[in-house]
Amino acid sequence: MAKAICIIPARLESTRFPNKILTDIQGMLMFERVYHIAQRSGVFLNVFVATPNPEILELCEQRGIAAIPTSFEHPCGSARVFEAAKTVKGDWDIVVNLQADQPFLPLSYLKTVVETVDSNPVATVAYEELGEKDEHTVKVIRNKKGEGVYFSRYPIPYSVAGVPAKSKLCHLGLYAYKRSFATDYEGDFRSELALQESLEQLDFIHNGYKIDVAMVPHAVPEVNTPEDLILAQSLGLL
Repeated sequence: MAKAICIIPARLESTRFPNKILTDIQGMLMFERVYHIAQRSGVFLNVFVATPNPEILELCEQRGIAAIPTSFEHPCGSARVFEAAKTVKGDWDIVVNLQADQPFLPLSYLKTVVETVDSNPVATVAYEELGEKDEHTVKVIRNKKGEGVYFSRYPIPYSVAGVPAKSKLCHLGLYAYKRSFATDYEGDFRSELALQESLEQLDFIHNGYKIDVAMVPHAVPEVNTPEDLILAQSLGLL
């Protein structure tokens, strides 16, 4: 397997759930739990937290977590990862962007996304979903090569009258990037599509890059609101 590192973009300014990555989950802060998921996976040479917040930097120092300070000015997590990746020396080929609010991510998904990186510079993962999902769950259409044609908050593809609807493919916000792409990307994540749908991966498509999309078995419970943590408790995840 390629030599990979993991960078966890972490910030406190969450609109729907302020300071959510500092939420205590069984005696561990959310972002700290995510860090240990990456460490336990055995996939990475090194794992880092990338953050603009002095509070998180201090917490990382207290817990022995490697942290990289970044600018406050990034429009998305990938932009923060790209800034941090430029500072990481050594022999590595791939960087994984693991969101700090994914405390229930299966370890196997990290291996899957790293192994998916091939000829294209970006890889991510998706799963099948039979029911309708709201705009917080991103949908994706893949071509026959397994590349993401388009990502949207809208329930794509649309089914015309008489054509039976099939299960949707839903995107999970986990990315792997080739080193050269992460350190040299010239997009600013502010293309019209990226801003309109508030989806950073659309900036890659806008700039002509292809994204490999691997399939994983199931969704991962999201933590976007305090209610999501209550639901996780009811499901026996906590």
